[in-house]
Amino acid sequence: MLAAALALGACVPDAAKAPVVAVPAEPALRSTPEGQALVRLALMHARGSGVARDPAQTVRLLMEAMGKGEPAAHVEMGLLTAGGLFGVPKEEAAAARLFERAWSARLPAAAYWLGQLHYAGRGVEKDFVKAREWHGRAAELGEARAQFALGWMAEQGEGGPPDAVGAADWYRRSAAQNNASAMNNLAGLFAAGRGVERNDPAAFALYERAAGLNNAAALNNLGRWYRDGRHVARDDRRAVELFRRAVRLGDRTAMNNLGSMYENGRGVERDPAEAARLYRRAAGLEDEKDS
Repeated sequence: MLAAALALGACVPDAAKAPVVAVPAEPALRSTPEGQALVRLALMHARGSGVARDPAQTVRLLMEAMGKGEPAAHVEMGLLTAGGLFGVPKEEAAAARLFERAWSARLPAAAYWLGQLHYAGRGVEKDFVKAREWHGRAAELGEARAQFALGWMAEQGEGGPPDAVGAADWYRRSAAQNNASAMNNLAGLFAAGRGVERNDPAAFALYERAAGLNNAAALNNLGRWYRDGRHVARDDRRAVELFRRAVRLGDRTAMNNLGSMYENGRGVERDPAEAARLYRRAAGLEDEKDS
């Protein structure tokens, strides 16, 4: 297309002297009470909360909010576009552009989702360094999910060298905003003494907080501590209860742990058949069912 345009320009007499036509810039995005209300109503229609569930109405309201320059509407439409949801064609590159447009208004969620796209290589080049940069922008503006993501990337050494101390700091910030995943991962650092001084009571308290928020990984980890008698008296029945809750949330590690309890008759009556069923589920050989 560029070559064709240049060729056409070469055929125009005095093309070099042609007047420059200024391309009007896109109007700046700005949140307004009307735009916010449209987005909130759209999300209520998406969930069927207080109003009829209506995907088409969700999209229509978001489009109307976008027309009013509402940044949050661009983020929500970006999510629908990234996932091909509610009849919106799936186009991840277009989703990235919507997030970038929302970021022009410095919306933290926009930077978070751009970080997620770069992390996974969806619609943009996979790039852990850029993922860290975008998550960092969102995290500094208080986005709890981005703070957790930075903690994870620092812990794993993605987009930079491993940094357990930095990971603990970002997990703390995210946990302070009630992010259960951050609580669970920070507990893991306290339990292992990585990036922080080992502290079993602190780890246990964080696991309990995250489990209270129904975090599957924390439920499983708390179950392990009761099973092993770490920091608390060994309690196999309590461990089974926690593993079951994690299994209902689809945690495959908990399926293995609960299977072992059935196989060995710990906290439950010994049931090798149930143990085998749980192992099959953990291995992806059987459909997901509650236990």
